[in-house]
Amino acid sequence: MCSVPGNYADAPGDTLAPLAPLFSNLGDMEHPITSRLHQAQVFFNQGLRLIYGFNHHEAHRSFLEAARLDPACAMAYWGQALALAPNINSPIDEERSRKGYEAIQKALSLRTKASAPERAYIEAMAKRFAKAENAARPQLDSAYATAMAQLADKYPNDPDAGTLYADALMNRRPWDYWTEEGKPRPGIEQAIAKLESVMKRFPNHPGAHHLYIHAVEASANPDRAVPSAERLASLMPGAGHLVHMPAHIYLRVGRYADASETNRRAVEVDEAYITQCQAQGLYLMAYYPHNIHLIWASTTMEGKCQTAIEM
Repeated sequence: MCSVPGNYADAPGDTLAPLAPLFSNLGDMEHPITSRLHQAQVFFNQGLRLIYGFNHHEAHRSFLEAARLDPACAMAYWGQALALAPNINSPIDEERSRKGYEAIQKALSLRTKASAPERAYIEAMAKRFAKAENAARPQLDSAYATAMAQLADKYPNDPDAGTLYADALMNRRPWDYWTEEGKPRPGIEQAIAKLESVMKRFPNHPGAHHLYIHAVEASANPDRAVPSAERLASLMPGAGHLVHMPAHIYLRVGRYADASETNRRAVEVDEAYITQCQAQGLYLMAYYPHNIHLIWASTTMEGKCQTAIEM
């Protein structure tokens, strides 16, 4: 078993006990970091994959484990701050603000051991957190987005730089990317352009495809994300939310049977994860039920109302 706490864990003291499990079927996306231990790199990669799969609690544990294995690894603490930061489905609270600030301060203290790109990531993330509890979140998020724009421009061969820049733009106005008339709100066109650039050069990047679906699904032409929908689930087949995500597009373009099947598979993947890890928190309360909600919607559109009722 791999019990998952309901709240984000505190940074550990000295311990020999692993702080996170190592999962299978999360794909092969990697982001090389400066670390003396291969296994710290493995858990960092897993943490970033889980970020892109919107399982932020589990990602946080992976980054904690990377830091336990290699306490001098600056990017392990950057990852903790990333997992604790606001995301489009979960505004930040006081506890996460405090822990995120502490994590990124630790990363800053270790940045002399890091590479130039890693220092850029760390210094950008430092703009997202403040010591003061009453710091203005919109200003922090804007400063972070500006720093990520500079990082993405400086390192065009790094797909995570571009993807996380788009994510920063989208987090400035979560779920408010298009007007009722289908006109783009500020920032979303830049996010879409950056994600399209990443996907063109790195066609198997799960984070770019995931965010792209969210960016365009409410637009006048969600069909442009059909290629992302058809590719995404295979990139991280052990991440239930990414297995589910194609349904956001399939429902919009009339592929109701595909949406139903996609969500049935997502339910199976998530139930296996929940059973294994006794999962708690937002993932269990929001992401898993969301699969079932979309099965109701898609089977109803298929004309299979009895199936929807039985779910």
